[in-house]
Amino acid sequence: MKTAEPNYTQRDVDQCMGILKEYLQKMAATNAKDEGNEVVQSAVISLNQLNEKCDYELIETSEREQIADIIISAAADKGYTTLEEDITEEWREW
Repeated sequence: MKTAEPNYTQRDVDQCMGILKEYLQKMAATNAKDEGNEVVQSAVISLNQLNEKCDYELIETSEREQIADIIISAAADKGYTTLEEDITEEWREW
């Protein structure tokens, strides 16, 4: 971060991690696919807003794939989707 001078700070990175941690906690507590979809939508929209605030530099290609894998895997573990289905696509702007 020091040499590249990106349009995001460590605080933004920490906020991204916080969104993902909260997502995992909320997803684990769900009991129905509809409820799980709402949790996915909320997390993806929060990530969209954060990435926009950072001039779309926070979530780039490698981060995008990792974040989508985390979201998809947690939903698949609950049986709400498969690992092959990108459940973030409907709302994702990153």
